[in-house]
Amino acid sequence: MIDKDDNELVYEVIHGSTSSFEVLIDRYQKTIFNMMLRMVNDTETAKDLTQDLFVQAYEKLGGFNFRFRFFSWIYRMALNKAIDWNRKRKPTCRLELADSQLSDTPVSNDSEIRSNLLQVAVLRLNPKYRALVLLKYYCDLSYEEIQETTGVPLKKVRSRLFIAREMLRKELIVNGFFENE
Repeated sequence: MIDKDDNELVYEVIHGSTSSFEVLIDRYQKTIFNMMLRMVNDTETAKDLTQDLFVQAYEKLGGFNFRFRFFSWIYRMALNKAIDWNRKRKPTCRLELADSQLSDTPVSNDSEIRSNLLQVAVLRLNPKYRALVLLKYYCDLSYEEIQETTGVPLKKVRSRLFIAREMLRKELIVNGFFENE
């Protein structure tokens, strides 16, 4: 069953095979959780949102359009869920939390410091930019796959990624990210 492609598994789930859905969960749970974690910056919240997402996906699977890839469909749902969750929170609380975690966490080396600076800079991005950065650089999707996943036109994907990279570069320069190079 593991060798089946996603759409075959979705078809089987729609026709009553819960074990096929378990295969889909096994394939994508870690990726979805990691994206959620980077979007919300809280492990327990990311776990809860990931679990809620798979329940929601199971309930909505009957409306799945087989012209699209399952990964794009569920990833888009995950992005929307994370963005909605972030909208409901006060952004200053999330950023203050990230900054306090950065300053309170004992760091053992320069690469950890740089990793933390990058993580905070990504968290500071507007969600529409952050989602694209995560898809491109953490999930290694092509521009076309990002377009398919988000529904954002290809030109806008490229443009927003350019803007996001510039915003990250400026933020990282201000915070001394490049000083030891």
